[in-house]
Amino acid sequence: MIEYIQNKPKSVQNIISVLIVLFLAILHFITPPEVATLDSLMQVDKLIHFLMFFLSTSWFVLIYGDKHKIILISSLVFYGLFLELMQMQFFIFRSFEWFDWLADSMGVIVGFFTISKWL
Repeated sequence: MIEYIQNKPKSVQNIISVLIVLFLAILHFITPPEVATLDSLMQVDKLIHFLMFFLSTSWFVLIYGDKHKIILISSLVFYGLFLELMQMQFFIFRSFEWFDWLADSMGVIVGFFTISKWL
């Protein structure tokens, strides 16, 4: 599977990368569905943030490798911060949450080191 992804033309990899970045933004800006309790929503929300950035980081490590690891990690961490700030500024019923950004950042770090070990 790794070779299959890495052997795709760079143009296909770049298009998929742009779609992933856009998908992350869309997922950040949609209002989550109502859940019975606030506690369960908080736990699920953080897990979703973690998984979104874990999977995104996994993709980027697979196609770009760990040659530019500092740039990759910092770009994705700051992208998560940027999305949280945009959510606070432009969406009425959404707010900035430090724990969302922490979950995003943890997803980036865990995703990077997990996939880097496999390569």
